[in-house]
Amino acid sequence: MAKVARFRPSSRKRTVAYAVGAAVLVLLLVAGLAFANSISVTRVTNNARSLHWTNAAMGTSALTRAGLVQAVTFAELQESAVVQPGDLQFAMSQVTSSFEELEHLVAIGESHDSHTSLAEFLSVVSLAVEQLQTGQVGAAKEAITVQVETAYIELVDSLETEQDTIQTAIEDNSEDGRALNNWVVFILTLAVPGSAVLVYFVIARRQVRVFQERNRLELEAERTISRAKDAFIAGLSHELRTPLTSIYGFAEILTDGEVQGREATEETARIIANEAAEMTRMVDDLLAASRLESTGIEIELSATDVGDVIESAILPFERAGMKVSRDHTEAVVVTDSSRLRHVLINLLSNAARYGGPLAGIEVTEADGMVDIEVWDDGPGVPEDRVATLFDRFAHDGDAPLLMGSVGLGLAVASRITTLMGGKLKYLRSGARTYFVVSLPVAADLEDSHLDGPDESMSATSAIRALTT
Repeated sequence: MAKVARFRPSSRKRTVAYAVGAAVLVLLLVAGLAFANSISVTRVTNNARSLHWTNAAMGTSALTRAGLVQAVTFAELQESAVVQPGDLQFAMSQVTSSFEELEHLVAIGESHDSHTSLAEFLSVVSLAVEQLQTGQVGAAKEAITVQVETAYIELVDSLETEQDTIQTAIEDNSEDGRALNNWVVFILTLAVPGSAVLVYFVIARRQVRVFQERNRLELEAERTISRAKDAFIAGLSHELRTPLTSIYGFAEILTDGEVQGREATEETARIIANEAAEMTRMVDDLLAASRLESTGIEIELSATDVGDVIESAILPFERAGMKVSRDHTEAVVVTDSSRLRHVLINLLSNAARYGGPLAGIEVTEADGMVDIEVWDDGPGVPEDRVATLFDRFAHDGDAPLLMGSVGLGLAVASRITTLMGGKLKYLRSGARTYFVVSLPVAADLEDSHLDGPDESMSATSAIRALTT
């Protein structure tokens, strides 16, 4: 009996020691697996940030290059009194905005292989901008043609090489993660023969599946971003090349004196101005989209006369020959007038591209809100595309982009409207397509509407009444 009494405590101690040892070993292995996962995720995150920087540098440098060409063309036309000084000033403001974006990318990108090429491109761009600002149009044109173009080609080559390197690193990291998982499973099987199966199926195997799935999704996301970047750059080049070709061509005709007579000269100048305005809208959308995704854009809210903003937005389209009907309005809203003008220009451009011969703007006021309705008599948006109408790069396969400025126009208009405290909606009523910007009435003017809102109802108001 004494032997039995001495044996039981010893047996229990050994059992407890084995259990504690196995538990500690399992915990250490699980902790090692979690640590390895965190290292892999950190690498993927750093690679994603590097890829984002190179994509931003690629797009911003393309915008800067296109903006310089536009500005020097306007400067030459201003010397011939074909365009107004304000057109050149506006073009220079766009160049300055993209130039500031480049400076920011240079400041935060010292660790990148393409940093030197981007800094050199920024340097020659700075020289061309300074020459334009001091009136040295000929010198600026030569600098753009030779130095800027050469630096841009070298920068694009450097960025593409760096992007390939980052993509390879992402794939290598995924392969290393899979190898690490295999080693963890092997160690677990050898270290705890009795409990390895249970630990593997209950904990480790699930962790491995989660890790592999996360790696797969992150790798696929990076590949999708890379493919989207390639499509974006290709679309950007195509969209900007069309107005640039027209501007260059008609500017050369004017310069060579091939246009005779005041009427023919004015017609040629109007074509140049229209193409420049379209390219300016594209650049505005691209800069706005970039700022919305990074630093954001500033919104300065104030009481704004809706009628004045509408007339300002319609003016360039009427100069191009488009007829836009509108009624006089005295509505005043709380908004940023310049941002509202940007939104209306995008919606009018959409109507000009995809609508019919009739277009117009109607303004209604109800329940403390003002609806600015931009309508056209076109076929409208297909039902299967309405859900993604305000998404970035909203296009389907080889189908044309909804807006023309690489699929950003409606998305930028929607985001800006939201930031101004309003909402952008799409409606289809009868034979008309409506894009409706809803903004709040200026608070200090609400008491002046003693007679209440206008009893006449627009199509938007009628649809709202039926659906509420």
